[in-house]
Order: sequence, then C-alpha cells, then structure tokens
Amino acid sequence: MTTAKTQTLLPQAELYERLCRLFHENRLPSSLLFAGKKGVGKWVVANLLAKTITCQNPADNFCGECASCRQAIAFCHPDIYYLFPLPKDEDKADKLYLPYLQQKQQRPFSDASDDVTSFVTIDNIRKFQSNLSRHPSLAKFKVGIIYEAERMLPATMDSLLKTLEEPPRDSFLIVCTDQPRFLLATIRSRLQRVSFPALESKFVESYLQQNFEIPEKEFGIVARFAAGALYNVEQFVEKAFFEARETAFDLLTNAVTMPASDLVVKCSGNAALENREKVERLLIHWQSMLRDLMVINTLPLQTGIDPSQALINFDYADRYLEHRGRFASLQRVEQQIEKLEQVRSELRRNVNPKMAAISFLVGLNQP
Repeated sequence: MTTAKTQTLLPQAELYERLCRLFHENRLPSSLLFAGKKGVGKWVVANLLAKTITCQNPADNFCGECASCRQAIAFCHPDIYYLFPLPKDEDKADKLYLPYLQQKQQRPFSDASDDVTSFVTIDNIRKFQSNLSRHPSLAKFKVGIIYEAERMLPATMDSLLKTLEEPPRDSFLIVCTDQPRFLLATIRSRLQRVSFPALESKFVESYLQQNFEIPEKEFGIVARFAAGALYNVEQFVEKAFFEARETAFDLLTNAVTMPASDLVVKCSGNAALENREKVERLLIHWQSMLRDLMVINTLPLQTGIDPSQALINFDYADRYLEHRGRFASLQRVEQQIEKLEQVRSELRRNVNPKMAAISFLVGLNQP
C-alpha cells in the first residue's frame, strides 16, 4: 500500500515567476486563460498568482504572513473569488464550496469532485460577477478564478462574455481549463492565453519522492506514465496499477496466441474485467503497450539495440522483443489504438465492460 505525504514542490516555477514579473511591472493582462492538460499545475499557479496580486508586501511575490496572505491561504479573502462546477441546488452548492477548495489545496493535481453532473451554472456566475464588481476591501485588486471552465453551460458562457467585454475595474480574471476548445471563440479571443507545458520528468520524479512511499525502482515507470502531468498520479502509484499492467500484458499476449473461443472462455472468468473501473485501468495499459509495439515493430531485427528509451513500459522491453513475432501479426497497431477509443466511448454509454474488453481482444487479429 502506498502512502501519500505532503506536496511541497512548485510546478511551472518559471511560468509563475514570469507572470509575477509582469504584474510587478504593471504589464499583466487583466483577463487570462490558463490552458494545459490536467495535472500540470494550472490550479497551483492561479492561486499563487492571486496571492501575489493581493499581497500587502509588494516587494515579494507573496509574503505568506500579511493579513491578505493569511486570508487567501484560508480561502476567506474578501477580494479573491472562485467559480467552479457545483450542484444546481444552492444549499448543496454552499456546503460543497469550501470543501472543494480545501480538497484542491491538498490534492492540487486531481479533481476535487468526481460528480460529472455538476456544471458552472448561470446562478453561480452571476454571484461571482457581483462579487468581482465590488470595490476591493482589503487588497488593491480583486481576483476571480474560474476552474474547470469547460463545464460552463451555454448561458454561463454568454454571461461571462459580458464581463469580458466590460471588465470590472481593479480586477484580474483567471480562467483555467484543459479543454479550451469547449469555450466560445469570442471568449477565447478576449482572454490572453497562457499555455502550460507538460511538467519535466525531473519534477514528476521529485514530486513522487516527496509525496509517496513507493519503491525507488518504480519512480521512472510512474513518471513515464504520467507523461508530464500529475492528474491521477495517485492511481499510478497504487499496487493495483502495476498488477493491472501485468494482467493487461498477459491478456494481450493471449489475444495473439489463443484461438478466439479459448480466449473468450479465459476472459469470461477473469476478475480484472468484472467492472468498468478495472476495464478502464486495463485500457490505459493496452494503449501504452500498443504505442510501445509501434516503436518495437519499427526497430531493425539486429540484436544489441536498446529500445527502452522510447518506450512507456521501458521495463517490458525484453518481453516485447521475446513476443515480437507474435505481436507482428497485429493488424495495424494504429487501428487497434483507434478501437480502444471506441471501447472508451462504449463504456461511457454503460455498455457491459467485460463484453467490450473481450470484443476488443478477440478483434486484435481480425482484419
């Protein structure tokens, strides 16, 4: 069992410092779009920048000791406002507001809520806009942070557009999303985009070392899977993740060595296929393994070539090569990766997860 510690590293340090310099030089745009995939530090930088903007000791990025910083850290600053997906019911939304922020503080690279039915509603944004239009009460500026902006309803986006057309005085707006294409083009055009790159592998490994008690040999494997983002990294460090990876490889080799009828019988009683969560975990591994096979299949057959640097599952390099002849029979690996995406879509439509997985495996060697 892995155990989590406390995150202390600063992601996107150079990007944060650049934004701070722009603010201190009075050149920071008042409306920003933080865009980048989940788990690359948008939430962390947005909150640090809000503390910098409202800090009462402007010589520092933020001092962490003044009244403004203390209230910002406790999420009770009168000039910092948050907007994110919440239940439509106002009572439920009020009860979940502070717990959401506290959860993001503890696990900044993960979703604070897995409730996909929550959206940023028109009522939510009207309250947010009302707060943002007030005069600052403690700091010189107000800061509004919209998180998971891709989950704004159409009417919410229309309302946000009005704010962008007539921004409140002495205010900064930070809109965070991993899917900017879902925002209206007119909204994107009025926001200064700040692109968040993937995190460097050294940062990811340092984060793992400081936050999780896992064997040192697994740091590199997990960092490779994280692919520069720490979203769902908790899942990657669980023992079950590595067990599922081994199962995924076994099923993949079975699929290219067994007759379809035998494969179906073997899979029918496999506990790793019994529910959606487990199948989705297998899909992660199958995708990475198929991607690795694309690399392996392009390598010359001569011995002495080390493919591990180009592989996600680099510790499986010898096993890939051992079964290379069998995997070579796969009908275009690219097509199989596309089929995996179809399986994901089917799972979202509540298709039987075991049948979806078996169908994929059986179809691996079919034209």
